[in-house]
Amino acid sequence: MAVKVAFMQLSDCWGCHQSLLNVHLGLLPVLPALEIVYWPAVVDFKQDSLKARENGSILVGFIEGSIRTNEDHENVKLMREKCALIIAFGSCSCYGNVHGLANQWNKDDLVRRKFSEVESIADGSGGEPSQHTPGFRDKIVNVDEVINVDAYISGCPPKPEGIVSAIAFLLGQKAFPMNDLAFCNDCSIKDNCLLDTGKLCFGPITSIGCSLKCTSNGNPCVGCFGPAKTVDSRAEKLNNMSKSLTSISSGDKKNLYEFLTLFLNIPLMAGFDLTGDILKQVKKYGSPSTPLANIPPTTEEIAGGLMAFLRDNPDFTEISNVCDTCPRIIGSKSTMTRVKRDYEGLPNLDDCLIEQGYICMGPVTKAGCGGMCLKVNAPCSGCFGQTKWGVNQAERFADTVLKQFNVSLSKDDLLTQVKDPTGTFEKFTLASRKGGV
Repeated sequence: MAVKVAFMQLSDCWGCHQSLLNVHLGLLPVLPALEIVYWPAVVDFKQDSLKARENGSILVGFIEGSIRTNEDHENVKLMREKCALIIAFGSCSCYGNVHGLANQWNKDDLVRRKFSEVESIADGSGGEPSQHTPGFRDKIVNVDEVINVDAYISGCPPKPEGIVSAIAFLLGQKAFPMNDLAFCNDCSIKDNCLLDTGKLCFGPITSIGCSLKCTSNGNPCVGCFGPAKTVDSRAEKLNNMSKSLTSISSGDKKNLYEFLTLFLNIPLMAGFDLTGDILKQVKKYGSPSTPLANIPPTTEEIAGGLMAFLRDNPDFTEISNVCDTCPRIIGSKSTMTRVKRDYEGLPNLDDCLIEQGYICMGPVTKAGCGGMCLKVNAPCSGCFGQTKWGVNQAERFADTVLKQFNVSLSKDDLLTQVKDPTGTFEKFTLASRKGGV
């Protein structure tokens, strides 16, 4: 049975939907599982058809764009009513994007500039149009300030493969073996169980059948084969350990991330962030035939608890940044001696762009894009979101690059030479700044 999904477009450029369509044949594995009931950007659905649907009857709702107009505001509330899960789709809905820079001015100033003063289109009539228009909101706010959001897919636009992997997870479409027995039944060290030594091992809830048998070398099972239909008796010990994780070792931290990525096919490093126990909601609303809808209760409790732990402890592990996926050389022969604008000169393709003098937001931007802009000789501008929130982003960038890169400037000199600090350091995320702008 196909599950119902809906797509809503707010104020934006349509690029996120274009990125989804760019998957082309890659959509074939997931399309048979979808019943698209609302997608006005592609199919001529009317809003009344969405309003007529029963509340909560749509499994997943994707919301693209920022909330600039009154219509945007009402549409996000409508989607929340009709959809069991809401995904903020792209950096406009996640962070406000470039639109959010408008929050530096009040609405009256923006309207006057747009409709009365701007040289390219102002016709002298002046004022905000009043006929057949939805009306502007005073400020741009993120979708999650109006409704609860269950997951975020960041990027401007998100990567096609990231979108598909997120959809596959939410629909439970990973091809799990789902064997009857758990891995512990085939473990060569089950009489000297790693769990008894206090080490996280996920064999009690993982399907039997793995040929690698990591435990034979003293390494824990990290769930490559996905859930088993039943759990081993040791699952209760694993469950108890998963509820007390604040003092686990660095090795167990690594195992935890590997487990969630492999066991549930969560694209943790692709700009995909969970805010709630989506596993429970997939089980509740998804197709009964999907693997995630049939995992044992103990398995659900353990996996859900681990996801909750990561949500509640954002500093549990260092968030990977764009530099981690950049092919350029840090500590190269180049050194930043002054800040260059993007149009100044032509950087080489090998050395770090910061060390060549350009402001590149890679060190303070979440990984997930694969360094696409860097590979075509353009600095990262931060569309995947910040690795740390609630701090002065300009100061944080300067402190980071002065510590880790070849920069022959003082902190004050570096920041003074940046012509537009807000547009540079918070280009995509200014609307996410809590407490106003």
